[in-house]
Amino acid sequence: MGISAASSPMDAMEEVGAVVREHAPDAEAGRRLAPAALDAMRRAGLFRMLRPRSLGGLEVEPMTFASTVEAVARHDPAAAWALQTNIGGFLGARLPEEGVEEVYGGDPDAVMAAAFHPPLQGRPDGDGFRLSGRRPLASGIHDADWLFVTGLVDDGPPIAAVVPVSEVTVEDTWDSLGMRGTDSNDVVLDDVLVPARRTFRLVPPFTPGPHHGGPLYRLSVMLVQGSALAPIALAIAREAIDELRGIAPTRMALGHARPLSERPSAHARLGRAEGLVRGGRALLHATIEGSWERALAGRAATLEERAGDLLACAHAVAAAVEAVDVCYGMAGSTAIYERSPIERHFRDVQTIRHHGFVSENRFETVGQVMLGVEPEFALVAF
Repeated sequence: MGISAASSPMDAMEEVGAVVREHAPDAEAGRRLAPAALDAMRRAGLFRMLRPRSLGGLEVEPMTFASTVEAVARHDPAAAWALQTNIGGFLGARLPEEGVEEVYGGDPDAVMAAAFHPPLQGRPDGDGFRLSGRRPLASGIHDADWLFVTGLVDDGPPIAAVVPVSEVTVEDTWDSLGMRGTDSNDVVLDDVLVPARRTFRLVPPFTPGPHHGGPLYRLSVMLVQGSALAPIALAIAREAIDELRGIAPTRMALGHARPLSERPSAHARLGRAEGLVRGGRALLHATIEGSWERALAGRAATLEERAGDLLACAHAVAAAVEAVDVCYGMAGSTAIYERSPIERHFRDVQTIRHHGFVSENRFETVGQVMLGVEPEFALVAF
C-alpha cells in the first residue's frame, strides 16, 4: 500500500520514516535527497503543512509542524531540512492573491527552495522587476519548482520574489562539512523578469489575502522559520545521546580501567547533555504553544514577544550543538570515523549552527530588543 496524505502528517510518519532512513546514505553520498525519500514525503503531504486549506494545504498547528520536522530528522536531518519548503506556503500570506494562486493553485505539493541572503540586484520593469545575481544556499534546488529570493530594486524596502526554477541557473557548489544531502547549491539569476503578483515588500505590516485568514498566518516569521530548523538540531542531539548510550558499556578509553558506562565523569557529562536537549526542547515547545494561543486570540505579538520566539529557536540550536559536542568528546577516537553515527551528528549540527536565523548572532538580536536598542536583524519584527 502506498503512502497517502493524512489529516495529520504524524499519522504517516512510520511509513515515511522507514523510507527516509533507508535512503539517508544515498542522500549523504549524492548530496541531494533520493527520489524515493522525496516522493514518500510528498505523498504523505509533508510539503503541504503550512499551506492554506483553500489551496489544498493542511494548514497544521505550529506544534504539529515542529513535531513532524523533528520526527523526520530522527531518520535523516537532510530530509527534514527539505521541509523548509513549507515556509513558502506560510509566506504566501504576503503575496497578492493571484500570485499565491499561481504558485500553489495548480499543485499544493509544489516545492519552493530559498536563497534569502544577500539580496539580489534589480530594477523596476513595467509591472514587475528584473533581478540579477548569484546567491548561495538554495537548499533542495534541484527538486524545487519555485525559488524564493530577495532583491534591492529601488530606494524603497527590499522585495521578496518567487521565480520558477526553470528560469535560474544552478551552480554545483555544495561540498560541505555536514547536511550534505540538502542540495544547498548556488543559484544564478540573469535579468529574470518577475511580475509584481509574485513579489511583496519586506516590511513587517501586511494584510493577509483571502487564502490566509487563519490564525497560523498571524505567527511571527521567526517562530515558523525556527520551527523548521531548531527541531532538526534537537533530533540530531537526541540521536547522538542514544548512540553514546549504546557504545558506553564497551567504550574503553586509553588509560582507564573501566568502560565509559562506569565512570562518574561520564555520568555527569551525559546528564548534562540530556539536560541541554530537554531544556532546549521544553523552551521551544512552550514558546510555540504560547505564540499559538496568542494567534488564536487574535492578538498581535509585541517586538519583545517576537524576540522571545527567536530566542527559543536559537537557544534550542545552541543547546543541541553543546550536547552533541559533549557526546563527540566522550566517544573519543571512535567518533572520528565516518562509520560512527556520532561523526555525522557532529558534522550536521556544526553546519546547522551557522544558519543565520538561528545562529549565535541571534542572541545579540534578542539582547538589543531587551535593552531597547534598534535591532540590526530587522527580521525579528516580522
